[in-house]
Amino acid sequence: MGGGSGGHVAPLLAVIRALQEKYQGVEIVFISSRGGIEEKLIPQADIKTRTISSGKFRRYHKSKILNIIDITTIFKNTRDFFRFISGIFDSFKILSEEDPDIVFFKGGSVSLPMGIACRFKRYPYFIHESDVIPGLANRPLLKKAQKIFVSYPEKNFPDFDQEKLIYSGTPIRKDILEGDKHRAYETFGLKKGLKTILVMGGSQGARAINELVAENIKSYLEKYQVIHICGDLDYDWLEYKSQKIERKERYKLVSFLTSELRDAYQIADVVVSRAGNNVLTELSALGKPTIVIPLESSADGHQFANAKVYSRSGAVCLMLESHLSPGKLFSQVDKILNDPEEADFMSEKIREFYKDDAADVIADNLISFFKEVMREEQKNAKKTKTKKI
Repeated sequence: MGGGSGGHVAPLLAVIRALQEKYQGVEIVFISSRGGIEEKLIPQADIKTRTISSGKFRRYHKSKILNIIDITTIFKNTRDFFRFISGIFDSFKILSEEDPDIVFFKGGSVSLPMGIACRFKRYPYFIHESDVIPGLANRPLLKKAQKIFVSYPEKNFPDFDQEKLIYSGTPIRKDILEGDKHRAYETFGLKKGLKTILVMGGSQGARAINELVAENIKSYLEKYQVIHICGDLDYDWLEYKSQKIERKERYKLVSFLTSELRDAYQIADVVVSRAGNNVLTELSALGKPTIVIPLESSADGHQFANAKVYSRSGAVCLMLESHLSPGKLFSQVDKILNDPEEADFMSEKIREFYKDDAADVIADNLISFFKEVMREEQKNAKKTKTKKI
C-alpha cells in the first residue's frame, strides 16, 4: 500500500509485477487513499483495490503579515486528524476481511493508519523508504518492520537498525524504459531537429517551477522546444498565458502524463524537475542530464537531502528555488544544451545511481519471508499432530 503521489504508486506497481512473475497464484490487494492520484493509475493495472480514509499532517506555518499560526492549517489538520482515526478503523476492517500474509508499505499518509492496525493485530509488514530523510508516515513504523528497503547505500541511514536495512534502490516501471522517439515526436507535435526540454514538477505539479519557466518562455522557444508537465492546479492559467506566445508549435503543455511519459523522456535532451526520489530514479535509469530544484518548503527537507546525494557526484545540477530567477534557470539549461561534454558527464554520473533489480530484490525478500513462515507453520503442525497420536 501507499499513495498520495505518483512517486509512491509507480514503485508499488513495479513490485506487484515482480511478485506476479515470481510467485504463481499470488493475490494482490492494493490499499490506497480515497481521492488520491492512484485512482487514475491503478485501474489501468487491473489490480484489486480498496481504499481507506487518511489525513495528512501539516507543519504549522505562521502568517507573514500577522505573525500568527495559520488558521487554515489548523483547520486542515483538525479535519485530517478525524480522517486519520477513521482510516485506522478502515484498516482493521480490511485486515479482518483480507487476512494478508504480508503487508508492504511504500509510504505516504495512507500507510500510517494501516501500519498502526498491523502492529496492533501483529501482521508482519515491510517498508520501502525512498528518501534519505524518512517520511513522517514511515517513521513510527520503522521499529517493528521486518525489513526496511532503502533507495540509497546504507551509510546514508546511520540512525536505522542496520540489521534490518536492505539497499534495494527504488523500483520503477519497466515500461518507462520502453519509450519511442518517433512516437513521441508525433504525439507531441514536435520537430526532430530541435533540442527538447522536459519540465516537470512531480505528479502534482510545482508552482515555482511553472512560474520560472512561464516568465521566460520566449527565450526557451527561440532556440528549443518544451514539453511542460505542469500539474492540474496550474494548467488553466498556463494554457491561457500560452495563447499569446510566439512559436506556440514548439510548446507542449500538459497537466499530467501516464503512458506518454516514457516517450517524453526519450526525446528530452535536458530535464528540469523537483527532487522526488521516484523521478530521480527514472532519470537515472535513462541517463538524462537533469537540473533539480528541490521543494524547499517541505517540513523535513527530504527533497533537498536527496538532491545533495546526487549533486555531490556531479550527477545533477542542484539549484535552489529561493536563489533562482527565470533568467538564471534558462542560462543553466542553455549551458547544458550547448556543452556536450558536460551533458555526457552528467548522463554518465546519474546512471550510476540506478539499480535495475530493485523490484526483484524486494519481491524476493517478501517471497522468502512468506516461505519461511510457511515452513515454520508446517513444522508446528507436524508437532501438534505427533502429540495427538
